[in-house]
Amino acid sequence: MRRGFTLLEILVALAVLAIFTTALLAFTQGTLTAKRVARKQAQLLEELKDAAGYLADTLQGAQRVLSSATVNGRGCQPPTCLAVLLPEGGACALRAYRLEARSGVGDDYKSPDPWADANTRMLREYRLGGQSCSATTFSGAQPYVVLDLVDNDSTLAFFQAQTSPTAITLNIRLKAREGGRILFVPGAGQAYSLRVYPRNAP
Repeated sequence: MRRGFTLLEILVALAVLAIFTTALLAFTQGTLTAKRVARKQAQLLEELKDAAGYLADTLQGAQRVLSSATVNGRGCQPPTCLAVLLPEGGACALRAYRLEARSGVGDDYKSPDPWADANTRMLREYRLGGQSCSATTFSGAQPYVVLDLVDNDSTLAFFQAQTSPTAITLNIRLKAREGGRILFVPGAGQAYSLRVYPRNAP
């Protein structure tokens, strides 16, 4: 005569199955999170390199690097702002780069992210053509986004300018949150550094 499973045996089997399923789900979730984190890091690194390349190309053409300027009524000087003048026909064009709190930038320029608003900055470029090459005060410059999710660490000198020879050093680090982790690109305590020598500056 065949004997069926007892209630206790069925409960033990169900408990073992539940433990196995939970472990499998945790492993799958961990793998998916790791993939999301790696994908986000790669995306941030690509954006950082693209922005650094754009800045280097623009700053290499600078005719003047302004140690201090006023752009749209606000002071602009390193390490959080840099203004340069590029040759433009018989005049000059302004390019000013300002680090701004992400929370203060309009929603038209960014994707919604309350954590990023509280913990990162945005690098914006202000453009204005037809200016005197000796000017230091500018109004009506139009803003454009160059780079989002810039680390808001106040000890990181984003812009540094020097003379003899004229050179600009950029120190960039991005920060984001993904999968419950805070990501730094290139890494916590590190910065992507780039030195540019403007070809047209004295």
